[in-house]
Amino acid sequence: MVLNMSNVLLINGSPNAKGCTATALGIVAEELQKNGVETTIVHVGHRDIHGCIGCGRNAEQQHCC
Repeated sequence: MVLNMSNVLLINGSPNAKGCTATALGIVAEELQKNGVETTIVHVGHRDIHGCIGCGRNAEQQHCC
């Protein structure tokens, strides 16, 4: 398998920062790194993240509210 990526972002959305999801992401990261692909793991399971509500204020404020 040939990868055309140089950096992969792995996102852990589990509330448990060191649980099964983190373990699985670690294994994936190790395999990618063995093949020359840089990885970054980010844990967001403890954050209150929502999708865009389409309010349009980002056009006025230059950032998402």
